[in-house]
Amino acid sequence: MSQSIEPIYQNLYVKSNLSGEFTVVNRYLVADLKQRDLWDEVMVNDLKYYDGSVANIDRVPGDLKALYATAFEVDPRWLVEAASRRQKWIDQAQSLNLYMAEPSGKKLDNLYKLAWVRGLKTTYYLRSQAATQVEKSNTRVEALPEKADEPKVCSILDPDCEACQ
Repeated sequence: MSQSIEPIYQNLYVKSNLSGEFTVVNRYLVADLKQRDLWDEVMVNDLKYYDGSVANIDRVPGDLKALYATAFEVDPRWLVEAASRRQKWIDQAQSLNLYMAEPSGKKLDNLYKLAWVRGLKTTYYLRSQAATQVEKSNTRVEALPEKADEPKVCSILDPDCEACQ
């Protein structure tokens, strides 16, 4: 369920937009887990705990771990090699995102030199994981007070507002 040829970012994540927050799950992973009778509430909680990765879930078979590896679990050199083979058939260039869990100057230097040697015309973004993760807990959040301090904004109805004149 990736919008491109790149590996999926996560198998389970929350997407936010103006309509609200939606939990997105890799439906192909769910189908394969159901087929093997592994899809249950515990699996959902494990996916949440491991940020959508199946790599550390013991009861997931190795073939599914390899098939549903997330972008940060795939060796970025492999992404460059695959892109170099596609490049032959692309007239312009491709937007290749590179994913590196723990980037360093030496790793980046080697990766971008590999891309250059393999004839890639461009790379797009280098994506790295956050240095910290959100604490996972089920604690309740206190409700906001009824009347919080309202933000001060200008109003076109206020004839004295200097910003609106």
